Amino acid sequence: MPTWALYLDEAGDWNRHHMPVRQGETPVFTLAGVALPLEDWRAYDRSYLRLKCEFFQNEIDKSSKPAERWEFKGNRVVAPRNSDSERIRIFTYRLLDLITTFGGKIFSVSFLKNPCAPTPANSMYTISLQIISETFDIFLREQGDNIRGISILDSRVAHVQKGRGLDYTVALSLLSYIFGNEYGRQLKRLREAPLFADSAITAGIQIADIVASLMFSNTYANSLAAGGSVPEKGYLDYTHTRRYWPQISEHRFISRNTYNGYVKYGIRVFDHRNK
Repeated sequence: MPTWALYLDEAGDWNRHHMPVRQGETPVFTLAGVALPLEDWRAYDRSYLRLKCEFFQNEIDKSSKPAERWEFKGNRVVAPRNSDSERIRIFTYRLLDLITTFGGKIFSVSFLKNPCAPTPANSMYTISLQIISETFDIFLREQGDNIRGISILDSRVAHVQKGRGLDYTVALSLLSYIFGNEYGRQLKRLREAPLFADSAITAGIQIADIVASLMFSNTYANSLAAGGSVPEKGYLDYTHTRRYWPQISEHRFISRNTYNGYVKYGIRVFDHRNK
């Protein structure tokens, strides 16, 4: 039975911010990633390893980690200070090409946060995962009768006591939705509770980290700072990441059918600034 793995990571954060935005704060939270066919896991794992070695071998050699565990973080792709880096630009295009090679699809939910009445942090994460899970299930249904899927998220609490922390909260929330909600019970193509993996040993999560940063920065640029930095509001300039949007848009999931009269999109943005 063919299975797709949806790898997810977050970018920005869910913590409260001020206006103007202070250093270290973010006005956007994004949960995003990419669905890839699990039967091709060995191939895309090794392809991504070769890509890292091609572009960052010197940095890998200087680190104390083997290449498989050395991570290139998505925040380096989107950081304004790296906007003119040809190496990072070409690497990112090649990463998006890799997603194309394996027929991957991008899923993303972003919140433009309210600085005065913020959505609770855990709720922002769990709601994002519910929305993505609904759309992922539709994607699986449209792939064929025997297609199933699992969600694999970046673990943030591998070091804490069992049964505590964000991973546990997120998993319980989605399970409650799947088994206890009218719409959640319709997600028949999902298999198992969401799984959590260490990004250092999971290439799919490393890819999702970069995808999440690209979705975060494009949402930021398009919704908050379309012309570049806005110093009076504390907004940063992420306009250079728009160069990747044509390829991103090719990978975003758009349903072939309508559901309750609507086409379903894998990329969603929710504006909570005035709520």
